[in-house]
Amino acid sequence: MEPEEAVRQLEYAIDASLDEIGQRAAAGYRPTFERVAERADGTAVYALAGELSDEVVDGYCPTPAEANVTADRVLDDFAYTDGGE
Repeated sequence: MEPEEAVRQLEYAIDASLDEIGQRAAAGYRPTFERVAERADGTAVYALAGELSDEVVDGYCPTPAEANVTADRVLDDFAYTDGGE
């Protein structure tokens, strides 16, 4: 999964949700997905999208900073299970 596609999917999931200052939160995830794509591959991007989507389904919209924390966890898990870089 490409970073742009992951962000688009999350935008669909939370398209009606606005953050505290009235901006759509999903667009702020793009740098996070790009970082994951650079450090790993599409599988890690997909895993991140899945984790963030699970939170949205549970009724919570993570901030971009929280998405970064989730991305770090995904990258750590990816490094241990897939060899990483």
